[in-house]
Amino acid sequence: MARPAVIEQPEKRILAALNLRFRSFRTRVLVFIVGLLVVTQAGVFVVVNTANINNARRVIDQALVVAASVFEREIADRQRELLLAARLLSNDFAFKEAYATHDHATVLSALQNHQERIGADVMILVSTDGRVIADTLNPRASGTVCAFPQLIDEAEHSEYGEASDIVFVNDSPYQMVVVPLYLPEPDAWVSIGFRIDNTFVANLQKTTLSHVSLIRSDSGTPGSVFASTLPSSSGAHLPDALSSTSWEIGQSTEFALDNETYVSLVTSLIDTPANQVVAVLQRPLKEALKPYLRLRVVLAGLFAVGIALSVIGAALIARTVTRPVLKLAAGARRIAEGDYKQTVELSQQDEIGVLANTFNHMGRGLAERDRVRDLLGKVVSPEIAEELLAKDIELGGEEREVSILFSDVRDFTGLCENRSPQQILELLNAYLTKVSAVVEANGGVVDKYVGDCMMALYGVPLEHDGDADRAVNTALGMCEQLKGLNEDFERRGWPRLRIGVGINTAQVVVGNMGSTTRMNYTVIGDGVNLASRLESLSKNYDVAIVVSAATKAAAPRFVYRELDLVRVMGKTKKVAIYQPLGHWNRLGDDVMLELEDYHAALSAYRARKWDTARSRFSSLSSKAPACLLYQVYLKRLERFSSDPPGPDWDGVFTYTEK
Repeated sequence: MARPAVIEQPEKRILAALNLRFRSFRTRVLVFIVGLLVVTQAGVFVVVNTANINNARRVIDQALVVAASVFEREIADRQRELLLAARLLSNDFAFKEAYATHDHATVLSALQNHQERIGADVMILVSTDGRVIADTLNPRASGTVCAFPQLIDEAEHSEYGEASDIVFVNDSPYQMVVVPLYLPEPDAWVSIGFRIDNTFVANLQKTTLSHVSLIRSDSGTPGSVFASTLPSSSGAHLPDALSSTSWEIGQSTEFALDNETYVSLVTSLIDTPANQVVAVLQRPLKEALKPYLRLRVVLAGLFAVGIALSVIGAALIARTVTRPVLKLAAGARRIAEGDYKQTVELSQQDEIGVLANTFNHMGRGLAERDRVRDLLGKVVSPEIAEELLAKDIELGGEEREVSILFSDVRDFTGLCENRSPQQILELLNAYLTKVSAVVEANGGVVDKYVGDCMMALYGVPLEHDGDADRAVNTALGMCEQLKGLNEDFERRGWPRLRIGVGINTAQVVVGNMGSTTRMNYTVIGDGVNLASRLESLSKNYDVAIVVSAATKAAAPRFVYRELDLVRVMGKTKKVAIYQPLGHWNRLGDDVMLELEDYHAALSAYRARKWDTARSRFSSLSSKAPACLLYQVYLKRLERFSSDPPGPDWDGVFTYTEK
């Protein structure tokens, strides 16, 4: 079988062609830079030109939307003005007296006077049966049928007896409002309107900065323009242009009028089967494009100048490439040999100068990497590494208030029986990964792992607000993570884990400890030992978390159950220990009631009221037989019944082992 030919990539073919045609590196650089600039500038010219045209259209569209909003606001303002005038007339006592005369001339005169005061174009008083009582447009009209019965009907069925719309009276459009005349019951309808004509749309054009045309159509006819700011010939052709164009209410569209392209937006004023009135807002596209067309000419000129300058600049740049590249190559060889301290000095301030500076930074970065690598061999946490990098590495420390968390897997020795070291390691890594993530999520630092035991710090090397809060929240989060982890362990055939956590907040010594050749950034002090003892005590009370009184005081956002007053092994001072149950707003009423009963039982116990304490603890134990804590106190009370403590007993239980 014939061997298939190897198809070269386009980049390789181009480079091969350049190498064949040009022997000079300088020439190759010149051709490449100029050619790339031509392609880039041509692409930029096309993209910018297209973007400018699209942007012009978007600007017009946005302007038309704003113009439509202004137009609707102007209509609404006129409507409110008419309604206010109509309400004033409806409540005018003098007008009611004139109406009460039922004299046509008197009523007409009152309407005309009010019309002059408010500057309206028409005022009509209509009886409740739809007959004209007086009309300022037709002074002699009386008893004729009202020209806008639909508006009267809408007012009759409205909540406040008012209505407004654009209606046609004597084939002329008016923005009309109708309100009732109360005597005190509705006895007639007061109608006031402004005429919509070229003067009206001319004022709207000044406000909206757009051409405004109003078109009326009847029963699906193309319609006719009854008011417009367009030139007369363009306005006459507008209905035909609309009927031949696909458009939607509120959506802009483009069409031509008298060889002029307009961007138009149509908004509806009246939309009934028999009568439709729309407003067309328009802006000429040519005017909007004028600045962009000028910009196109400028871009073309810049394109030509750029090409000329690039030829000159590329020739000059190409001359200065070879020498600095050779210097950089020599520097790279020294870096490869492990000499990170050397630098490449170039006087150029262009991209090659930037490359030289970057090269020097790279050398310093590689040297720093070696230092960090050495540090990371001595510490565990990235935060501790940052702390060490910020100062000289030396033995010693300082006093800081720190919250120390110890956690341990219960009966870990028993779990290891009949399991291979690889299985135990896999299980332990899965567990430590989960709980370590909780520590880091709460701003803590894992100080060390000792088998299944973990020690975490809050407040060093970085101090946060509420470090004790973070420690307690971590302990609760570890218990939550353990639930999901145990479900996963059961699916994998692994044993379920139980943990104990101890937390203490105290002044301890923080710093680098160890030898001059191997250091460990950690904390030491009596407070650290107490935290470890509290973790050990958790199994005696069958609780997952035990905290000291100092931690409870520093983390007040949680609900605690006081477990005991104790003296841990090796200590003479008594310590109050507590179990955090959760946040105040996340515990149910049943938990709070049980906690209240428990603390009452504990108070009776410390007051030597043995019978009361035994009764209360027995009641609690019957409700929660699995709770070992209640059994602890019942056993103590049973012993005290036969061997009561001496008069110097202070309620403290002394532990003689860890």
